[in-house]
Amino acid sequence: MTGFFRVFLLGFLFYSYIVSCSILRETIPSRPLNDGAISILLKIDKNAREEFEKVTSWEIPYTFIEKDHSYAVIHRDKLKAYGFPKEGINIAKGMPFKYYSGNYQDSLSESIFALADIKKGYKDNILNSHYLFWVHKLFPKHSQYKIIGKSARGREIPAILLTDTNIPDEDKISVLFNCAHHSNEVVSVEHCYDVIYELLAHKKKYSDIFAKLKIWVVPIVNPDGSRVFWHENMSMGRKNGYPGWGQVTEKDNPGVDINRNYPFFWGKTKSNQTSSVSNSVFFRGPYAGSEPETQAMMNLAEKERFAASISYHAFANCILVPYTIDGTSNPEPDLVWSLGKRIASSVESKNPNHNFSAKKNIYGVDGVDQDYYFFKYGTLAYLIESSHLNPPYSDVPKIVESLRPAWTILLEEIADGSKLYFKIKDEHGSPLVANIKFDKLLFYHGEVRTSRKEDGMFFQSFPGIRGIKLKVEKEGYETVNWEGTTWRSWKAVDIVLRKKAPAQ
Repeated sequence: MTGFFRVFLLGFLFYSYIVSCSILRETIPSRPLNDGAISILLKIDKNAREEFEKVTSWEIPYTFIEKDHSYAVIHRDKLKAYGFPKEGINIAKGMPFKYYSGNYQDSLSESIFALADIKKGYKDNILNSHYLFWVHKLFPKHSQYKIIGKSARGREIPAILLTDTNIPDEDKISVLFNCAHHSNEVVSVEHCYDVIYELLAHKKKYSDIFAKLKIWVVPIVNPDGSRVFWHENMSMGRKNGYPGWGQVTEKDNPGVDINRNYPFFWGKTKSNQTSSVSNSVFFRGPYAGSEPETQAMMNLAEKERFAASISYHAFANCILVPYTIDGTSNPEPDLVWSLGKRIASSVESKNPNHNFSAKKNIYGVDGVDQDYYFFKYGTLAYLIESSHLNPPYSDVPKIVESLRPAWTILLEEIADGSKLYFKIKDEHGSPLVANIKFDKLLFYHGEVRTSRKEDGMFFQSFPGIRGIKLKVEKEGYETVNWEGTTWRSWKAVDIVLRKKAPAQ
């Protein structure tokens, strides 16, 4: 790198940081949320633009402009008031979502990035990769840009890891926020970006969180679905769009519903919301864990052993508490429901028709991510359905603000709540994979709790529970009985397993 280019790059990054700081100080104007009216996309011929602007008095902005046409989003109840459709001004059908996103062209062409840019509008997979990369460049001491895998069509699945990079990861615990398993639910992505923005914009406030936790954020789990929804047709995007399974073509809604593809209870639910039919929008795949997107999330979970997670969707306005699958029974005592209800009571719903509540499910499902994490690792894994489905972006700030207590409460519980935190090693200090068997914790589906092989770590949050009695077991080693109370301090307890003496 030449000296001139190095100076130029440092100057550019510094200028970006200054711009970011100035934008952060700006307040976001608020206005009442819409009443749930359906948004309509209008396609305006270039010769009809003057008429459109006159009739609407410039109150309806263009969302996308092409050479021969412009596009604008209005509410259905305003069509009649403006006299639309009319010559040259018609309802657009079968269009990609990019025409609904008013800032898309501007966002792609920006040459200077600031943190507040991530709050300007909806994001496709292209903008998502761009934003996560530049967020890391602006905040290298509190973030890392990661690629956790590739999609069915070979697109990267980017993530950002938020943590204090000056503090070693040795004693940190991981938490996960993911969005857009279903990429047609673009409002879900905004909840992931709310986590990113709030934590980085208020680093001092959350310094303890940065020091204790590794917060993984995967805003778009399904980049292929994002691609087709944004750039091909809004009728697709729930699935991953890969035409490799079944007798389907590119135009027959190809691919797999990734959030029906996880292994726990895969294919066991008799419900019209999960399907073995390849062209169904709920197609669960040919076998459990068949999709590379599913595998990427499973591999990340195996590596990190998430203590808690939230998967964001839209738009039933509720928090789903595992196990969400009919016919399943939660372990006893139940670690997730009390916290789920506390989260639900903290949310001030912005949906005019439904209160926010905690539920087991809203319909029969199987193969979902939150149940897999809960089963496999004891993750306090929730799914939050946002209050609206892809509303005008001017409504998004109020929506994400109303649901913000969910992720802040979850982080506080992991960082400061009752927990068990062990490092299990042999007598030479090497980490061990051992089974943790609780004396009075009942499992009903063969759940097994183990320490992590890389460092012997075992972490479990126990909301509202104090007294614990357990055994730490590993074949060939003497069993360790442990009895005590959960604690709130951030210090792991070492448990040493000694090899059994050879039989005489």
